[in-house]
Amino acid sequence: MQYKVCLARRTIVRHFGIACLLQKRWRIMPMRMNRWLLGAASAAIGLSAASPVWAAAGDECVKILGYESSGEKQSMDPADMHSGDDAYHTFAVYNRLVDVDDNFNLKPELATEWSVSGDGLTWTFKLRPGVKFHSGKDFTSADVVYSFKRLLDEKTGSGARAVLAFLDPEGIKAPDPMTVTFTTPKPVVELPVLITNKFTNIVPDGAKAADLRLKEDGTGPFMQEQFTPNAPVRILRKNPNYWDAGKPKAECLKITVAQEAVSAIAAMKAGQVDLMLNVDPSVIGSVKDDPNVQLLETGASNSMTISMWVDTAPFDNPKVREALKLVVDRQAMVDTVLLGFGETAADNPVPVSNPASYVKEAPKQDIDKAKALLAEAGYKDGLKFDLYTAEGVPGMVRMAQVYAEMAKAAGIEINVIVTPAESFWDDVWLKKPIVTSAWSMRPPGEGLAVAYTQNAKWKETHWERPDYDALLLKANTTADEAERNKLFQQTGQLLATEGGVILPMFVHQVLALRKGCDGYAPLAQNFNLNFENLSCK
Repeated sequence: MQYKVCLARRTIVRHFGIACLLQKRWRIMPMRMNRWLLGAASAAIGLSAASPVWAAAGDECVKILGYESSGEKQSMDPADMHSGDDAYHTFAVYNRLVDVDDNFNLKPELATEWSVSGDGLTWTFKLRPGVKFHSGKDFTSADVVYSFKRLLDEKTGSGARAVLAFLDPEGIKAPDPMTVTFTTPKPVVELPVLITNKFTNIVPDGAKAADLRLKEDGTGPFMQEQFTPNAPVRILRKNPNYWDAGKPKAECLKITVAQEAVSAIAAMKAGQVDLMLNVDPSVIGSVKDDPNVQLLETGASNSMTISMWVDTAPFDNPKVREALKLVVDRQAMVDTVLLGFGETAADNPVPVSNPASYVKEAPKQDIDKAKALLAEAGYKDGLKFDLYTAEGVPGMVRMAQVYAEMAKAAGIEINVIVTPAESFWDDVWLKKPIVTSAWSMRPPGEGLAVAYTQNAKWKETHWERPDYDALLLKANTTADEAERNKLFQQTGQLLATEGGVILPMFVHQVLALRKGCDGYAPLAQNFNLNFENLSCK
């Protein structure tokens, strides 16, 4: 069945579950810019042919091009994911207990069914029989218990601890080989959703971090063939014993990363890439009419942020933080940075369309109020600081530059320092007092936790508020949906009004699929990559 879905400012056709972008109100670039893009793309094609990224190894595989790099920290260990780069291979070689769709509806994966006790304290998951790890070991409930206890262990150092705070390690048990139970101190109505974060792929009982970093042992559709941290190419081979019969469709995957928009799209147009996981909006115009490329678009996906340390001057002053949020024209940011491929946001990771959002529309720019707040904070003659950025994800540099222009009207002088994309997450992020950043879409209970609770691994704003943590935990353990949403609203409002994050917009991620390839449906939760049905002629 084929049917049309007409949205504001875009027309999308969905065919067999794949969103195919057909029309959009394209913003036309000046002709000289179009000529520059095409010329640069042609040059990039010539350069790329000699690059090790496009070497002959794995040319028989489906070729996937990513956009983030974990650098030397790149890992095969699902507990140790640093960026989207790690997700490219992790979600191909592992499985979670359950999966989710764009609306966070649950789908069976390693668990086939689940239920909760009458008092809401114990969740029981029945596991899929006949599953084997790539090493040949049988999958059992002991593996699930070990995987979750490992994530909760402070010694593991996983970012999962911040988003699984509602779990009690002693409450995770295996009553029999095909059953696992989670008993929590308080009811957690959304527990099955909250345990589908990016870290909770299941590893074998007793697996060690030192081994998993370099060699996976998952139950997923593909198996590791070639992987070295920070190497230009990784190759994954079809798992011949995968539990889901007939999958994966591809014999192998060749995964590479390119962080320069023009050369990336040039490789796509030249047929050197089958699936491009993120097309920078600035180069969409050069490919939108290419009959050999199909564009796919998600709903609200990445959030793009400007994050400041709340314990460091001048950002330790709440009035300064409020002023820095008020200078943003959020719709103009979406239009200029994302060229319309996004939606405005309200300085917290919950989209304004979500029932858990504390507002129903994004805040408006207010330059006069921003000036007044800066004067009250002791900066009546203006404010100067450095803002660090990199093209860690497409559009981050443009966001910083556009923000700096907007801030000038309030007397704020921002020196945008652009750093190398390949080293940004290692050498700049979490090390400078104000930086650009990006986060994948998550359900409210996880999104409000991952960077903002006291035990968060990536506290990019140094926000540490016991009252915030308590409010979020109460929300995650409240059974009544309406009351739970009210608590999420209070939590989001506290972060938005007092915290150190400026979150002006959510990205509608655009992907590119080569003609002759099909079976890939992008998800807004962009680390949740499912290559099982992807195939290319």
